[in-house]
Amino acid sequence: MIDPTRTHDPDAGYYRITAERRFNYLQPDPDHTIRVVWQALPVTCPMCGADTGLTLVMERAAQPVVEVLCPARHEWSEHLIDPGHFKAWADMRWTTPNWDLYWILEAGFGEEPPPPIDLVEEIPKAARIVTKALVREAKKRVRRQVRTAKKKALNVAYSPVAALIRTAWAVQAGIPREAPDPAEGKGEAVPAPKIPSFAKYRAAYGMPAPAKGPACLVCEDKGRIVAPGLDITCTECEGPAAAALAAAERKAARARAGGRTPAGPKVEPRREDAAAGAGRPAAGSSRLGGATSADE
Repeated sequence: MIDPTRTHDPDAGYYRITAERRFNYLQPDPDHTIRVVWQALPVTCPMCGADTGLTLVMERAAQPVVEVLCPARHEWSEHLIDPGHFKAWADMRWTTPNWDLYWILEAGFGEEPPPPIDLVEEIPKAARIVTKALVREAKKRVRRQVRTAKKKALNVAYSPVAALIRTAWAVQAGIPREAPDPAEGKGEAVPAPKIPSFAKYRAAYGMPAPAKGPACLVCEDKGRIVAPGLDITCTECEGPAAAALAAAERKAARARAGGRTPAGPKVEPRREDAAAGAGRPAAGSSRLGGATSADE
């Protein structure tokens, strides 16, 4: 009786093989009497005639005969199969091969090999399978893209509705609506507040200017702010060139007015002009006689 729970274990002397195709055994050909010629015959079930899907079992220590079980659960002892051939075939298939009995494989003992691949039939079949798989993947990719586009379109279409719903919820909850920043919608950066210079603070508080030193504490009357990696125009003063032109314009105005200050707002000379003209005679004085001008 074949144990259905026991597995193939050649090291313990138990052989259990299930053949999907026909299993052949060897028998001497009776037509050849002088020379031994082996012929391979298939093992068939004596009850139902099945010759495929047979399970062959042999236990080396218990029984010297091969037991066969067909798919219809018919079991019998097959005395036509040589136990030595069966053991040698099983050893050559799974464990240490016996090369002295390799001739049984050449004679056709054991399970028949699979039929050759019919390229004329298999290649178009494989091409159809691959084509179906590629078409299926392409359809999935197109459906995924369509779903993404629909989702984006719905988000764009329902964004005003969502904004209206949020506003209604905020009004119902009593949350004050924040006024939007005018520069936020235009994408413009909000200008940062400009910090006044020390000179403007000094003028606002009425602090007197120092007797010596530059008029502009930012650029020191150079007109440009120069530092390592920095060279920009000073915005707190007009620069030395502009100051010189303004002083020359004031002098020309006084000369045109006959040495008198022209009517209008009082214009005070800058400190650098006063310092530059401290060692020189006045505009209306005479070098020879030392006469004073008309203002004096």
